[in-house]
Amino acid sequence: CEKMDIPFLSYLPTEVQLINDAYNLVIDAILGVDTDLAEQREPYSGILVTLKQIKIPIASVDVPSGWNAEEAAKTDGINPEVLISLTAPKKCAANFSGKHFLAGRFLPYDIQKKYDLNLPEFPGTDCIMEL
Repeated sequence: CEKMDIPFLSYLPTEVQLINDAYNLVIDAILGVDTDLAEQREPYSGILVTLKQIKIPIASVDVPSGWNAEEAAKTDGINPEVLISLTAPKKCAANFSGKHFLAGRFLPYDIQKKYDLNLPEFPGTDCIMEL
């Protein structure tokens, strides 16, 4: 990011209006797939409260923060406009209504077959595609 002059914040301001005015997009890559949602502590719980209030678009990587990766039901997490699933969409993406992308064509066929995954073919040499 720094080599492309893209600002990177070491913390998220808590003032929602400041974020809305100063930025065009928030990348949500805060919590991982295996995060125990019942044990979220600071600073993550405060960040989620702020992200739920902003009006600018949010793009979530793999699983939107505050969502349970293994449940298709909508949770109390953030509401991103874009979801970028890594390797394969998780169960939580089943009811996602925004723009959805799949990134990473690196899952071997035998793993896809073992877990009965029905992944789309990536065009040409592309590593990302819109679903």
